[in-house]
This record gives sequence, C-alpha cells and structure tokens, in this order.
Amino acid sequence: MSLLLGSCVSVQLPGGKVTSAKDVDYSAPGSPFKEMSGGNSDKAWISEKTGNTISYLSECGSNSEPTLQQLETDSLGALSDLHILKSEEVSFNGRAARESISQGKIDGVPVQIALMVFKKNGCSYTLSYGGVEKQFSSEQKYFENFKQNFKAP
Repeated sequence: MSLLLGSCVSVQLPGGKVTSAKDVDYSAPGSPFKEMSGGNSDKAWISEKTGNTISYLSECGSNSEPTLQQLETDSLGALSDLHILKSEEVSFNGRAARESISQGKIDGVPVQIALMVFKKNGCSYTLSYGGVEKQFSSEQKYFENFKQNFKAP
C-alpha cells in the first residue's frame, strides 16, 4: 500500500519554493496504525492489520494556485481505471474543501481512496486514506476520526 503514498503529485514551478506547513495539529491514528516514513507525505501511518494507509500532505509557497478540483485530480493521478464514487464541496477547517471517494487500480490491484483537499493561509492540504478495495471500509472510521482532529494553522 505504500504505492498509495506516492500518488500525491507535487510540482514545483521555477522561482517558487514549496515547503510543508508548520504547526499542523492532529491526533495520530491509533492501533493498528503505526507511523511510517518515506513517501511524498508530511506524515503517514500504515495499518499492521490490513496495510491501509492514512496520510497528509501540505504544500505552502507555491507560485501556482491550484483549484480544489486540481488537487483532487493530482492525488488520483496514479490510479488506472478510475471511478469517482463521490466528490462534493464541503466545509472543512473553516474553508471550502472537496471530499471524495474513488476506486481504481494500482499495478492491477483494485484499491479505494478517500480524500479531503482544501487550502488555508497560502497552503494546500491533502488528507488521504486508502487501501485494497476489499479492506477499505474496515478501517475507514480511523480516517474519519483523523479528519475530525486535523487542524491546519
């Protein structure tokens, strides 16, 4: 499932230094999730039970101003046979956000991904939860709890 962590694409334009957000407040998912390193995210956790992952990525200082739709599309770029099951505008952290659930394949393996993308104070954020399609719903409550406790500065 570490393939899911590489699905967030970051493009740095000339002259723009992209950094991670500082002072992000969150509660790490509990057991069976354990923190993992590597990947393209600021923080990531993997379930020792199913291999599902929860992560967040922040990007600040980019010269570009991606739309919420672009943030969502970029995050789903690694999936083939993409089917967006749900995608809607919501309010999150006091800002307009886009929440989605999608299915697709990575290296031929059916996967499902939930995303929450939003922008706040010059930074864009992507919160994601993903795993093998048949294991997705079994730990989705951990992602819902993670989102509830996530506060961008």
